Amino acid sequence: MDIKEEQEFLLRVGDEKFTLPYREAIERVNKKLETINKTYSEKLGRTFISSQSSRIKTPESCLKKMIHKGYDIKEKEAQSRLNDIAGIRVICNFLDDIYRLANLLQEEEDVEIIKIKDYVKKPKASGYQSLHVIALVPIEGTEKRKVEIQIRTQAMNFWAVVEHRVIYKKEDNGKAAFEKDLKECARQIYKIDKKMLLIRKRMEQNYC
Repeated sequence: MDIKEEQEFLLRVGDEKFTLPYREAIERVNKKLETINKTYSEKLGRTFISSQSSRIKTPESCLKKMIHKGYDIKEKEAQSRLNDIAGIRVICNFLDDIYRLANLLQEEEDVEIIKIKDYVKKPKASGYQSLHVIALVPIEGTEKRKVEIQIRTQAMNFWAVVEHRVIYKKEDNGKAAFEKDLKECARQIYKIDKKMLLIRKRMEQNYC
């Protein structure tokens, strides 16, 4: 891979012509999430989705991932291979809401769920927990784009933010001292999430 080819790739995937369809796909999914949140917050009598945010993967991040995966550094290859160029993060309050939301997204007629990665039931080696839903979303005309929807609890999100700042940015020789403690924190967070879910269910039984 030469520098000129990398630079050309960065320019192409950073161009509005490339990113605009992904922004349209994000907007479509965000609107669906807002509708789902309104409907189910009213139905459940509590907040369903606590917050949601979105981003387009930077050209530099796309290039780094393409090289790491051994893919050809081409614009079309990135569109085909990368599932997370368009990303949406959804924060729920309770464990069961994660799976409820995933099921609701599967019921949407114009959103095709092509893959689900369950890092809640089977966390990553680092301790990371989240449910990743890869959706194929229609945009203008007959085109479609992939959007990665990460669904997690507030506690899981807190852990992920800290882990990203402490571990992801560290040099390799500085990681080991933190990884063990972060894994233990992830285990404790999952226990807390389960406990909070149990408390909520007991409260619902008492007041229904």
